[in-house]
Amino acid sequence: MSTPLYFFTIAILSFVLFFGSEIRGTVGWFSVAGFQVQPVEFAKLVLVIFLASFISKKRSELGEWTRLIASLFLSALLILLVLQQPDLGSSLVLAFIWLSMILVSGIRWSHFLVLGLLGLALIGTSWFFLADYQKARLQTFLNPELDPQGSGYNVIQSMVAVGSGGISGKGIGHGSQSQLNFLPEKHTDFIFAVISEELGLIGGGLILFLYALLLYRIARIAETARDNTGYLIAVGILALFFIHILINLGMNMGFLPVTGLPAPFLSYGGSALLAFFIALGLLLSIYRYREER
Repeated sequence: MSTPLYFFTIAILSFVLFFGSEIRGTVGWFSVAGFQVQPVEFAKLVLVIFLASFISKKRSELGEWTRLIASLFLSALLILLVLQQPDLGSSLVLAFIWLSMILVSGIRWSHFLVLGLLGLALIGTSWFFLADYQKARLQTFLNPELDPQGSGYNVIQSMVAVGSGGISGKGIGHGSQSQLNFLPEKHTDFIFAVISEELGLIGGGLILFLYALLLYRIARIAETARDNTGYLIAVGILALFFIHILINLGMNMGFLPVTGLPAPFLSYGGSALLAFFIALGLLLSIYRYREER
């Protein structure tokens, strides 16, 4: 089942490049009955399921290097299609999912070292393949003051919103940055900045605690999975949630570049929200069969 699902996802991601709708410079959406559907959000889950099945089935059939290179190639097909949209944030999520799952699959440290050196070389050369707006985001991350009215505006306003909340915040509906529309994308990318401004450190800390609790429970489900496939799926979903939380909250506080990744169960967005709920459904299924063992 995972293999047909993988190739179907390849087809959909290819199709969206030619017939998808462009939103904020990214051609990654289908318009269906008045709704916008973003296939890449579901592609992340497909990669988790496919890699879990592939690694489990090929563990005894393929050597470590063969399994490593084959899984990298199959994952790279999805990543390259997402980069063509272009969607750098989602491509980073896909790469992190592959890395996390391959690390827990039993790879030797010597292989990991070689892989790490190759990854650093790719990162060093990737600068020349980034679009101009992606380069501007990285430059803004290093120094937002370079373009305070342009590419650095979002980061500066988000940092102001987070910092101005204080301990208890300004009160719900009383945040100056959010209510006066200084903060863009306040319902999606920068929702955490709105919460921090209006509910302060207490509200932001509560969000961090709930996310930490979610990640802990996913890790526990992974530990108690009945088989290797269930374990790998849980690890992949853990990586999916972790990287989304890390990047979204990091860019809200100015620690990481703005990539447009939603905060799980917090940011507005139908495709991402549905994908996250499906991920929870998979986890509950893994936990259920653990109980029936």
